[in-house]
Amino acid sequence: MRLLIALFALCIVVSCGGRESYIDMQPVDAYNWHKPVSIIYDNSDTVSMRSIAIALRYNESFKSDTLTVKVQTSLPAAFQYSESILLRLRREYKATAMTASECVGYRDNCLLSERGCYIFTITPCRNVSGIEAVGIEIAE
Repeated sequence: MRLLIALFALCIVVSCGGRESYIDMQPVDAYNWHKPVSIIYDNSDTVSMRSIAIALRYNESFKSDTLTVKVQTSLPAAFQYSESILLRLRREYKATAMTASECVGYRDNCLLSERGCYIFTITPCRNVSGIEAVGIEIAE
């Protein structure tokens, strides 16, 4: 019986030890993306360090290997900050795929110290063709 309890406890520890991530992507106008995209992240963990990445899905019409976007972050306490980010893309298509997806690092070792909704608004700094969806990935 003790062995069974020990194995059960070990399974719980192993299953809770994995790296959790959250990703949310919104579709954009693939012919002419120019409008802001807002992603809402409801934070309940105020102690874990996280990595935040910009997630993109693009097709062959996107010809560049870089993209500059403005990221505005609104905190639950109504504070806001924004910055321009230059994203460097690998542009690796898989076999016969017509689209590719990748996450480009934005912030490492971030502490989202407030409970509530964080709003990440991503806007391209120029009109862009070939981007199909954009979003945020938050990983522990």
